[in-house]
Amino acid sequence: MKQAVITGSLVGALAFALSDIVNTGMSPVEETVSRFVNTDAGWLVTVGLLGIAMGSAALTAMVARAGLSRLGTGLLAVWSAGILVAAIFPADPPGRWDDPSLSETVHGLAAWVALLALMIAAIVITRALPRDPVLLAMTVAVVVGLLLFLVTLVDAMATRSLPPLLGVTERIALAADLGWLVVAAVRGSGYRRSRPYTPARLRA
Repeated sequence: MKQAVITGSLVGALAFALSDIVNTGMSPVEETVSRFVNTDAGWLVTVGLLGIAMGSAALTAMVARAGLSRLGTGLLAVWSAGILVAAIFPADPPGRWDDPSLSETVHGLAAWVALLALMIAAIVITRALPRDPVLLAMTVAVVVGLLLFLVTLVDAMATRSLPPLLGVTERIALAADLGWLVVAAVRGSGYRRSRPYTPARLRA
């Protein structure tokens, strides 16, 4: 399962990077990854999202098998499902903030539910494990990355007082997310199943 997590994350990262390189008609600085699905090589975005969903599902199974955290497992499942839905329902082309299609609405909601679920899952699972400075650093990166993305998204939709860096901040957030998935999978060999709950009257 560890290899599936790493492979899925790498497929996502490489597909997104290749999409940025070949689709010169859009700016990866200003536009989010999902907007690139509307280009000639838009299939790369779909492949990347499907790869991440596959890898995330494998990590969900790893965490569930280790018995680390039911909440963390559930949140990882939500993240995996959200990424899958975002792959199935593509985003609109740029410039349609005020009149989104049904597909865009579903894509956006699924993506944000997924991002929030992974952030909370990262915190919960990191707290459930023995102190691990590498995993802790990646969890901090996940939180900071999502906050940066949120700030630029709100600005792009409302005030537009900041430089147009929405694409950059989203890619930072995604890089942190993928990094966390890989680190969590690599550390997976050290996971231990938590001791099952025993009622107090049986422990006495």
